[in-house]
Amino acid sequence: MNYETYDNDANEEDNDYFNFVHWLEDLTAAELRQVRGDPVAQRQAILRYWGRGYRANLEPSELIDFLGGNTPSILDMAGYTDEEGDAVMEMSDSVTDEEIRQTSLPSAV
Repeated sequence: MNYETYDNDANEEDNDYFNFVHWLEDLTAAELRQVRGDPVAQRQAILRYWGRGYRANLEPSELIDFLGGNTPSILDMAGYTDEEGDAVMEMSDSVTDEEIRQTSLPSAV
């Protein structure tokens, strides 16, 4: 399965959903680990996260939970402190749909 083309609305397989979410969490945690301490790069990683989630037709509430609400969350997996995680969650709350649309992602085709 190509995770960059995954569509939750078109795919009814629970395993595919869980595999996609696991991939998205791991990918985002790795990106956030690499840019720890760099707010500009963190914002880009968060924009890619939201873009991939929206492209896969995940609900915003799911994406928020995966990022910072679940245990472990993506922020936990990235090794962020509570303070760092709070700052990224605030950043995530401030991104706009326009920013997400303008963010380059690998081709979904």
